[in-house]
Amino acid sequence: MANNFSKCPKTLQKLDHWVNWKKKPDPNNPEKTKKVPINPGTGKLASVTDPSTWSSFEDAVKRNKKGGVDGIGFVFTTEDTYVGIDLDDCRDVDTGEIEPWAQNILADINSYSELSPSGTGIHIIAIGKLPGNGIRFGNKEIYDQGRYFTVTGNSIDTQRSSIKNYTNKINKYYKQLQAEKSAAK
Repeated sequence: MANNFSKCPKTLQKLDHWVNWKKKPDPNNPEKTKKVPINPGTGKLASVTDPSTWSSFEDAVKRNKKGGVDGIGFVFTTEDTYVGIDLDDCRDVDTGEIEPWAQNILADINSYSELSPSGTGIHIIAIGKLPGNGIRFGNKEIYDQGRYFTVTGNSIDTQRSSIKNYTNKINKYYKQLQAEKSAAK
């Protein structure tokens, strides 16, 4: 699937929170790969906690065009008001059908939503603030700092092309995910 970086929300494009990423073998699981953040300026490893390793949107896109990386990504920080929700393995690449559990989350948080690089996942970016640290449970993740999301610009539909404020619904989803994780222990 081709990326459509020019369709990334302009509000994100204005921030110097951009990195590139590259697939690397996952040492803990040889059948999987990790998406390692890369500094657009140097081509070396970037850190989600070190802004000197990030760049502008334009520089990340330029580095991507040069090659040697697999895409671009946006870093979430305490200085911005963005929250990222990652829904993995929720979409059939061939049919475009989205799993019911993911449809429920998308219906609740109707903000910018795009396909992941594989086309099997969805990333939602909304305005809000988490009541605690980010959470990863199963095929769902939510963060507002200290992480980055790969960005494709491939919005799942035209109704989800802008970033909206969903603080209350994000907090509700956060607590729901926290409860699911606690119940599984």
